[in-house]
Amino acid sequence: QNLKTLPDYYRAISENRFATHVGYRLSFDDQIRKKVITRLMCDFELDEREIEKEFGIQFGKYFDASLEKLNPLIEDGLLSRQDQKLIVSPIGRLLIRNIVMNFDAYLDAVSKEKPVFSRTV
Repeated sequence: QNLKTLPDYYRAISENRFATHVGYRLSFDDQIRKKVITRLMCDFELDEREIEKEFGIQFGKYFDASLEKLNPLIEDGLLSRQDQKLIVSPIGRLLIRNIVMNFDAYLDAVSKEKPVFSRTV
């Protein structure tokens, strides 16, 4: 998050510093999940083998709980899982946020405390 006031922002820039106020380091899990969510939201398709190769994981084992949650969405025709690929259907594209939420490791914990996200539908 950038510094909040323009004078502070410009001062940091002129001093060759980052003009940030708050930042987060992504854990290894965060990096994997970010890649999965981004690929699905941008490409509407994900090759599990690419994730396995890039991060050295077994996709099905690593995302067992997430994949289980996708079953009702697969049954409803919003996406399919074939040849180690997740493919979002045309109708599923309209509900892509609902699909990728199943890969968000923080959503359940945060939602129980207080609703902080806009509703998807």
